[in-house]
Amino acid sequence: MTVQRTHVAHQTRYELRDHRGLRSVLAFDAGETGMGPGMWKILLPGPGGTEDLYGTKHSVGLGSSDLTNWLTRIVGRDAAGELAAAVGEDPPPEAG
Repeated sequence: MTVQRTHVAHQTRYELRDHRGLRSVLAFDAGETGMGPGMWKILLPGPGGTEDLYGTKHSVGLGSSDLTNWLTRIVGRDAAGELAAAVGEDPPPEAG
């Protein structure tokens, strides 16, 4: 699995891919002005190449076990670990 990070305007995306393609996208949205409130979003591949919003979460600490625990229930332990590690290595700019 590989994670690619992109940052555009107020949103940072972590795309998790494997040999089958896109597995999930973890996005941090710092709000329209970049001043918050910050929100994590997890998107899963949908039909026709769409990315469907699966869940959102406020107040998940960067690099904390909170992020990994939340993601594990959605994408599984291995994928959650990859995404959390990517966030820890290259965190998004903080909101506010």
